[in-house]
Amino acid sequence: MSPVQEPRSSLVRASILAALLGTATCLPLLIRETPYTFVLFMFVAQPLLAVAFLLFTVKVFQDLRRGHLL
Repeated sequence: MSPVQEPRSSLVRASILAALLGTATCLPLLIRETPYTFVLFMFVAQPLLAVAFLLFTVKVFQDLRRGHLL
């Protein structure tokens, strides 16, 4: 008997997507630093990474509350 796995929630999927987009947006800055890539990093990549962190944190707290661990 294999253990039943819980499907990923939409919060985790959104967090993964935001993290991937944020990381992909950081790459041009690493390749070549220009004012445009720096603005892209500051105003797009960092907020995307922050959103990914917040969404994942919300999911962790939801799981902790559901398991009566918090």
